[in-house]
Amino acid sequence: MKLNLYSMVLLTHLSVDHLSKTRGNIVNISSIAGLRAFSTNPAYCMAKCSIDMFTKCCAAELGPKNIRVNVINPGPIKTGAFRSLTREQADTIFDTLGSFTPVGRAGQGREVADTVLYLASDHARFVTGTQLVIDGGMVAANSFPTDVFKKL
Repeated sequence: MKLNLYSMVLLTHLSVDHLSKTRGNIVNISSIAGLRAFSTNPAYCMAKCSIDMFTKCCAAELGPKNIRVNVINPGPIKTGAFRSLTREQADTIFDTLGSFTPVGRAGQGREVADTVLYLASDHARFVTGTQLVIDGGMVAANSFPTDVFKKL
């Protein structure tokens, strides 16, 4: 909770004055674990779900100050999340998770970055309090493999 939620709450509170002066906005990063429970790490799921609600509450509170607040819920994205494993082991995990998406692959970090750029841009100037899921359709297809982590 300290890493995933409390740091975000603190940074948000510290940035409000500046963002209201500059008409800035906030794009939080959560996870599909905030949308779907999985038994291998309930604390992570709770923290990510809390980020989603924190984002919505901030959007309602900060909207009158012209600060937009949105959240991205990524699914399996190839990152350095498994640094303690070999590259081959990490690739196996991402390939396995990616096989559960309707598009048949894990996402790339650039795809999340592009989503952040969109939400931070004027193209999304009427978007606030929104959760944008970027997971290759995993949540929509109800195909989150909660037991896969136990096997990997």
